[in-house]
Amino acid sequence: MRYSTGLRQMPAITWHDGALYIVMNNRDQLDTLWPGVFTTQDNAERPAERMYRAARGSNFGWPFCFYDYDQKKLLLNPEYGGDGKTVGRCTEFTLPIASFPAHWASVDVMFYNGAQFPAKYREGVFIAFHGSWNRAPMPQDGYNVTFQPFSGGKPSGNFEIFAQGFAGKTPLINPNDADARADGVAQAPDGSLYICESQKGKIWRVIYKGGK
Repeated sequence: MRYSTGLRQMPAITWHDGALYIVMNNRDQLDTLWPGVFTTQDNAERPAERMYRAARGSNFGWPFCFYDYDQKKLLLNPEYGGDGKTVGRCTEFTLPIASFPAHWASVDVMFYNGAQFPAKYREGVFIAFHGSWNRAPMPQDGYNVTFQPFSGGKPSGNFEIFAQGFAGKTPLINPNDADARADGVAQAPDGSLYICESQKGKIWRVIYKGGK
């Protein structure tokens, strides 16, 4: 039985508090497939990664629409007549509950319910972003673990970068040159956080030692 639809690529998925949460990877190659409509910068910055709370029967609009990071709205994909401005049928679809910069490539998501980290982290979301590949000739981006605060079951406030520096050298043009690419997050029984990566198979344990 189909639960929800209109999703593109969604390795970051979890069940929490009676609902399904998804962080979806947005589209690629706007400028290479539609060079007369979109620029390299458009492709690098506009198609936001997005987080959804999936209710039964919801439709999130793919492949008809992409979510524009700056405008915070769904726009019609060029394959269906979009020009980077037209909304069209995209008014029919469910909007995300949070969005993140283009091509960060979410691969895992986890709600934190531990007691080791400060109170602001409780019931918030940690997202492992694998890092981009489709921004060249601009530098790649992402390669981090991001925290999205929640309150009352909804996103509250802006996201923040929790852990970064995985890529190593900057600017990074070729993603294969990254030292590490965050690939998973998990909570330990004591409330510390495990982060794994896929380049060399490393695992880090993040422990809170006081302070804000």
